[in-house]
Amino acid sequence: MKKLIYDVFEIDVSPLNRLGHDPSIVAFGWWHDGELVANVSLYERRLWLSGERVEAYGVQSVAVRPEWRGKGLFRDLMVRALDHADARAGLVILSTDTPDLYTRFGFRAVRESFFSGSLPPGRPRPNCRRLSLENEADVALLLDLFARRVPTSLLAAACDHPALFMLKAVETPEIALMHLPELDAVVAVRDIDQAPMNLLDIVAPSIPSLEDIAAALGYGERHIHVYMTPDRLAWTPGEIAPVDTGYMVRGPYPPEGEAFMLSDMRI
Repeated sequence: MKKLIYDVFEIDVSPLNRLGHDPSIVAFGWWHDGELVANVSLYERRLWLSGERVEAYGVQSVAVRPEWRGKGLFRDLMVRALDHADARAGLVILSTDTPDLYTRFGFRAVRESFFSGSLPPGRPRPNCRRLSLENEADVALLLDLFARRVPTSLLAAACDHPALFMLKAVETPEIALMHLPELDAVVAVRDIDQAPMNLLDIVAPSIPSLEDIAAALGYGERHIHVYMTPDRLAWTPGEIAPVDTGYMVRGPYPPEGEAFMLSDMRI
C-alpha cells in the first residue's frame, strides 16, 4: 500500500514503520501481477459527539492507479468496506476533495467551522519546547500523553490512535508539536512564529484553558485562531466561520447543524 499511496498522493507513510501503525486498519484492495492497483482502508475512530462516546469508522487511503480507473474497482472496494463498517458501527466518516464520489454511497457533507477571537490581556510565561519526531524520547513522551488524553471537546472531538496525528506533523513542517510541561500537554500549532497563532489540537490528560496555553507558548498577541471545537478551553470566540473541509458522514451525527470542528491532525 505504501507505494500506491505515494504514487497517487505523494505522501510517504514509511515514517509509521518507526512511529507505529494504527492496528485497527482494515484494507480492501485489488492486486494485479503482485502490485496493489486499488485500495480503500478503514480505521477505528473514537469520537465524542454531543457528550457521548461514539465508536465509528473512518475511510482513508482511497486510491486507484490511473490506468485502472473506470473499471468499477473503487465501487467494489467501497461496498466491501462499508459492509464491514456497517456490521460493526453506526457511523462512518471521511474527508475528501471529491464529495460527488461518495454521495452515491450514502455520505452527506457536514459543514465544519473554525473559531477566532481575542485573548484576555496577560503576560506571556514561556515554558515550552518543540518536539522532534526523530527523537525517540520525544516520541515516547507524546505516546504517553496519547495514552492518557481526554477529548478536547465534548461536543465534537476525536481520541484516535496517534499514527495519523504524527504523520500529519511529519508531512507538514509548518506544524509544531509543542510540549508544555507545566500543563502536562502537547499542543499542535501551525505557523507558530506568525500572528495570529493557529491552534490545531491538544493532547493532554486535562484540557488547559486557552489563556494558559497561549501564556506557556509565550504568545503575546491578542488574536488567535482555533481549528478545533473550543467548548473546553474556557474561552468564547468572537467569530465563528463556517468552512468546507470536505467532511462527510454516513449515519447519525448528533452535532450536525452546530458549530464544531474535528482536529485536522490526520492525513
